[in-house]
Amino acid sequence: MLRFDEFRLDPAALQLFRGDGRLDAPPQAVEVLAYLIDNRGRTVGRQELLDRFWPRAGTGGDASLNTCIRRIRALLGDEADAPRHIQTRPRSGYRFIGTVHAAPAAGAPRRSRRLAMAGGLLATLAVSGAVWAQGAVFRPQHRIAIERVQGLCEYILFPKFDAGLRESFMAEVSNTLPKGYSIAAPGSGDGADLLARISVRQTPRQTVVVVNLVDRGGGRLLWSGQFVGATDTNDYLPLQRALAQHMARGLRKALAERA
Repeated sequence: MLRFDEFRLDPAALQLFRGDGRLDAPPQAVEVLAYLIDNRGRTVGRQELLDRFWPRAGTGGDASLNTCIRRIRALLGDEADAPRHIQTRPRSGYRFIGTVHAAPAAGAPRRSRRLAMAGGLLATLAVSGAVWAQGAVFRPQHRIAIERVQGLCEYILFPKFDAGLRESFMAEVSNTLPKGYSIAAPGSGDGADLLARISVRQTPRQTVVVVNLVDRGGGRLLWSGQFVGATDTNDYLPLQRALAQHMARGLRKALAERA
């Protein structure tokens, strides 16, 4: 958890908080902000940000970056002319100038982290980064709402990849969950106490999918898994199917360990 001024940023869940309230922040804006905070000792160049977050956007990348910075400033209540957090360096880039607070002491509760690896499609598919929040307690029955996939890059190789990935994931996981868990039907997630949030980053070389399981009531991140596969620009369906299988397997394993 990154803490600065009156804000908290959760890089794993891509969430931003002000005090005790969660802000309605686009995941990509949170990711860019986290990158600026991590590199706060220097000015981060515009081209560096474009290469990292909009690698295939072409000339449209500049507009996307400008929009993203404006969103970050709006979330933080910052002003370009009198910045407290994001300083613009003309013809250079941006620098985070907010006050970052020290991490909790060693004796404070920490999230336990668990790394899970699995083989996969064409020996390129990997799963990593499983995280359970220490002390998370589930009720006997749980419904999981799978939210629509969010693409973190404005450039998308396959416009229907995200929707198809969600459908495949739901099909893979719905009938094989541990006892006490079920998937909420699309459009009927009001009764769900858990949320599965999926984000996708895609380049011509690889596709990265992150699945976050969140406690809907408290907003706590309960588990997170990252899944990576080689992108095939000629036929994305096998990758889509394989990613969904590994995502479902990772979620099932995490839930079974907490049963």
